[in-house]
Amino acid sequence: MILLTLIKKEVIQFFKNKIGVVTMLIFPLVLITVMGSALNNLMSMDRNIFNNKNIYYRTNDLDNTEDLKIFYDFMIDFEKDTNVNFISTNDKNKAEKFVNSNEAICFIDIYEKDYNYYRNEKRESSESKIFRNVYEQYLKKYALINYIKKESPEKLEDLLSQEVNILLKNEGIEKEEVNSFTYYTFAELILIILYISGLTSKSMYKEKSLNTMIRKKTSKANKLEIILSKIMLGIIVGIIQIIVVYILSRVILKVNWGKNLFEIIKVLLSLIIFSSVFGIFMSMVCSDEKTSYSIRNILLIVMGFLGGAYVPICLVKSVEVTSFLCNFMPTYWANISLISLCYGINTDYNNISIFISLSLSVILLIIGTLISKFKVGGSFD
Repeated sequence: MILLTLIKKEVIQFFKNKIGVVTMLIFPLVLITVMGSALNNLMSMDRNIFNNKNIYYRTNDLDNTEDLKIFYDFMIDFEKDTNVNFISTNDKNKAEKFVNSNEAICFIDIYEKDYNYYRNEKRESSESKIFRNVYEQYLKKYALINYIKKESPEKLEDLLSQEVNILLKNEGIEKEEVNSFTYYTFAELILIILYISGLTSKSMYKEKSLNTMIRKKTSKANKLEIILSKIMLGIIVGIIQIIVVYILSRVILKVNWGKNLFEIIKVLLSLIIFSSVFGIFMSMVCSDEKTSYSIRNILLIVMGFLGGAYVPICLVKSVEVTSFLCNFMPTYWANISLISLCYGINTDYNNISIFISLSLSVILLIIGTLISKFKVGGSFD
């Protein structure tokens, strides 16, 4: 009953703040509409970055060998899935010249039991990096499933023909375009969920400034119930955000959320918990609310950018530094998992996203509690 009373108080206080209600519930819709319209041309670009581009290869007179068959199997499927042009040549120098002048993605020199991969000497293109990774994975997976020949030879061709398509999906290369309104419905919903941290953080500081934290601590309410009430406030506000965005994005923007709605909700709820805990954490480690506000907003901008809220995630991944950093962001994993679920792509991104959000929540709570115990003016002091 004590916890329910605390939660009720938090919710009532939230809805009394009209500006807060507008910011948390109405602003996301404006943001989604503006971003979706403004960046429609950018998002409408062909996501198949291999379309009508050239890849040169040389087989070095390998006739009817297993290595040649493996390459041709891969080439046929990759060509079909991406519309790239594989061009056979015996002129190595000419092929390398085309690669260095960016007229070709790469040059593959096939030998028996080996191959040489030639890429641009100055700067390897994104297409080359992705193609090289897909090809290397294909060869490795081919070796792993090669034993099937002995037990079920008839299944081998089916497995290999599906492999290129699976690898391309894992690299984020789809022939179907991601609609800008669909993308920014999820990206901006993720961004606005992050700002729930401001709500929970402010609530913690308000308790402290009014000395109600001490009163609650000396009453029947314990620290866990106080924290849970703040998290539940975030969850309630987050659920309302999801419902509002879902209804209006479906009705006004005609966004199709796909068939994995339950999994989408799970990903969003785990991110809501992370955001709520992040706000509580900041109030635990920063005695000054202004300092907490400044640091929190900087971190939210970074998480939003690396999560693809300001520019498409493909552009974030195209730069080596941001491509590396985004792997540690719950916003990035939430974004790619929601897009994958929306378009029915079978990946583990949703499980990774949920794990990262909830794990970070636990870690922040533990660290925040430890810090607040040892510092003057901590959240529970």
